Amino acid sequence: MQQNYQDAMAMVRKFGKPDLFLTFTCNPSWSEILNSMEGVQRPEDRPDIIRGLPHAHILLILDSESKIRTKDDIDKFVSAELPDPCTDLRLFQIVTKCMVHGPCGTININSPCMRDGQCCKSFPKQFKDDTEENVNGYPIYRRRATEPVQVGKYSIDNRWVVPYNPWLLKKFNAHINVEVCA
Repeated sequence: MQQNYQDAMAMVRKFGKPDLFLTFTCNPSWSEILNSMEGVQRPEDRPDIIRGLPHAHILLILDSESKIRTKDDIDKFVSAELPDPCTDLRLFQIVTKCMVHGPCGTININSPCMRDGQCCKSFPKQFKDDTEENVNGYPIYRRRATEPVQVGKYSIDNRWVVPYNPWLLKKFNAHINVEVCA
């Protein structure tokens, strides 16, 4: 473990601090997983394949021209809003399937994220007309107040959206939480 830390610090000395933190979780509906099912099996019938859903934590260091310096830069890399289904239906479908937190709180007090009656991930977030830079070291992403949409049996809005990068979501069709950490 100490060697891993030393390696990470050597990379920071050489390349600089990371700019983005990604948590990439596989999608149990990927064809590679579905093709390994037998008969009428579903992914949830195969805990040997999807237990804990394989995932990766990734730190990205951007080149100097791409560094995140302003709230507009943050908005170019990260969205925490439901996309317009009329403009980009595929992205809307991926976000509502993969990037909605919960439900938790009063509508589901038994959600795994609940601790002492509160969501440990601080959902639902507050509506925000504009992204704020570096509040206590972290940006507060833009989450404009919009009409709720029905996702399954729940009505959700931008307060429930986990931050993501639209290009990555459309490329990989999976849960990919993207956070600015610079």
